Amino acid sequence: MDDSDDINQRLLTPSKTVFFAGVFLALLFALPSLHSSSEIKFGDFAGLNPNFASVGELAQLPSVGPGKAQAIVDYRNERYALDKEKVFENIMDIEKIKGFGPKSAEKLKQFFEFGDK
Repeated sequence: MDDSDDINQRLLTPSKTVFFAGVFLALLFALPSLHSSSEIKFGDFAGLNPNFASVGELAQLPSVGPGKAQAIVDYRNERYALDKEKVFENIMDIEKIKGFGPKSAEKLKQFFEFGDK
C-alpha cells in the first residue's frame, strides 16, 4: 500500500463520513430558507408611488434595475418641467416610458400606488 492509499483510508473513516454527511444535510436544508428570505415579496414595496419614488427604491423592484429606474425618474422630471402636476396617474402611464410595455406594467402594478404622496 502506497502513501496515497494510506491517506485515503484515514480520510474516509466512518465517523468522518457521518460528520460530512451531516454537514451536507444541514446545508441542504438551510439553503432553501436562506434563499426565500432574500426574495422580494409583495409587501416589501407595496404602495410605492412612482411620482415620488427615488431611483434606489424603483431599482429594487422586480425587472426594473438601475437603468429602468433612472428612465422612470427622468421621464417624471421631464413631465414636471412641462408643468404637469402628476405624471403617473395609473399603471398605463408607465408604458409611455421606453423599455416598459404591457407585460412590465402588469408585473409592476402590484407594487405601485398612484394617490397623493
